[in-house]
Amino acid sequence: MGQVKRDSIINTAIMYGGIGVGYLNKGLLFPLLLLTEEVGLINVVLLVVSFFGQLSNLGTGMLVMRFLPFMRGKEAGYSGLLFFATSILIGGIGLVSIVLLIFNVQILSFFVDRSPMLLDYSIWIIPLGIASAFFSLFEHYLRAISKNIVSVFIQDFVLRISVLLSLVIFYIGLVDIQTFLVIFFSLHFIPVFFLFLYLLYLKQFYISSTYLSIGKKLRKHMLGYGLIVYVNGIGRSIILMADTIMLSVLSGLKEVGVFTTMVFLSNALFVPYVSVIKTAAPNVPRLWKKKDMLGLTELYKKVSSIGYFVTFTLFSMVWFNIDFALSYLPEDYSGGKYIFLLLMIGRMFDALGGINGDILLTSKKFKIEIWLTVPLMLMVFFFNYFLIPTYGGLGAAIVTAGVYILYNVLRVFFNAYFFKLFPYDRQFLKLFAISILMFSLGTLADYFLKGILHFLIVTIIPLVFFVLPVYKLNLIPEINEFIHQILIKVKLKNAN
Repeated sequence: MGQVKRDSIINTAIMYGGIGVGYLNKGLLFPLLLLTEEVGLINVVLLVVSFFGQLSNLGTGMLVMRFLPFMRGKEAGYSGLLFFATSILIGGIGLVSIVLLIFNVQILSFFVDRSPMLLDYSIWIIPLGIASAFFSLFEHYLRAISKNIVSVFIQDFVLRISVLLSLVIFYIGLVDIQTFLVIFFSLHFIPVFFLFLYLLYLKQFYISSTYLSIGKKLRKHMLGYGLIVYVNGIGRSIILMADTIMLSVLSGLKEVGVFTTMVFLSNALFVPYVSVIKTAAPNVPRLWKKKDMLGLTELYKKVSSIGYFVTFTLFSMVWFNIDFALSYLPEDYSGGKYIFLLLMIGRMFDALGGINGDILLTSKKFKIEIWLTVPLMLMVFFFNYFLIPTYGGLGAAIVTAGVYILYNVLRVFFNAYFFKLFPYDRQFLKLFAISILMFSLGTLADYFLKGILHFLIVTIIPLVFFVLPVYKLNLIPEINEFIHQILIKVKLKNAN
């Protein structure tokens, strides 16, 4: 867990630096400088681009993560695994691009009535989708060889700084909205370009067929695994993007703008979990290879506890001040409060689940993921279809939260049933009980207090009545060690 902890701390620091810039961009400047419909347009295009990448990758990212530990070493180019995965990816990109070009008119016809602006910028989907597909492959490959910090830095910091600069030049009037959008979308080629250069710098870009030494039997097994993971990944992507796409079709880009801004705010609080997962996930196939069930259990418990602790702390501090935060945004965003709450409830269950999905996907029972994903995907379409026309973004948030809850409950159950892996123990029950007590106290304070006193007290309550008891009881040793290091650096605690 040492490397996981170190890398996740670095990743979290980078990602929170990026989140700070990202909040300035999407949480403040986008709503203030752009029309709500324009915010919705940007987020829908980026979502479709991400789905293009997912459709094209044919499971190559997880294939690399799953099988790299079984390949020959660096000196042998990992048996040409990157070349093998890239060949599959290029085929997937070609196939998806052809299908989109053939059915372009029919697909865009769904958006004509409610989201006509989307038609003018659909030209970006294929080129940005190709960049997204290659970025995903390179990022998974770097994670598999334990070089995941640079990809986080480029995606979560460099790109967001670049977007901030583009917003500045738009604000001071150097470019109009059309030119800004061209610049904005063009900036999203930066991450994949830098990852390509980074792989060359590491001398890890084994993209020649001369390295390929994967046997036919293993290749067949890898393709079968990749297909299962691919179908499951597509299903999960559909589940995650259905709310935004269906909002754009059934309600319009204005509703999308509010909803996706709340999604961004909830994602900002989810950064610690994401950083831990990105660092912990590559260890799962290694532990399976060693059949180290004790190590897997320990990792499972720690990731779930740390993810829940940090996510719940940040959520509480923001939720008790959500009205204050939304008061700075245009009136259109005032209805986002309960959308944010529902999204965070779903995210909390995701944090509680920890690495449950990675355990299933890298185990012999990986097909379970499909049996979970397909019914949930159908449920998402069914409930969104009926709830969005009546409740708009709130209806989409209800469905999203429900899917996160059900998904993670079932994953935890299957890991416990098949592998006797369970992430919760007495320490976690204490952690959970303290969080409920703190949240109850904070809710009372939120209801009765007003003004500056309200802001000060409800912000302090999570620290005093949750973080402090968890620290004093040493419920999460990794958190205690992290706090110790901070106290030492600010001279509040001796190194001894």
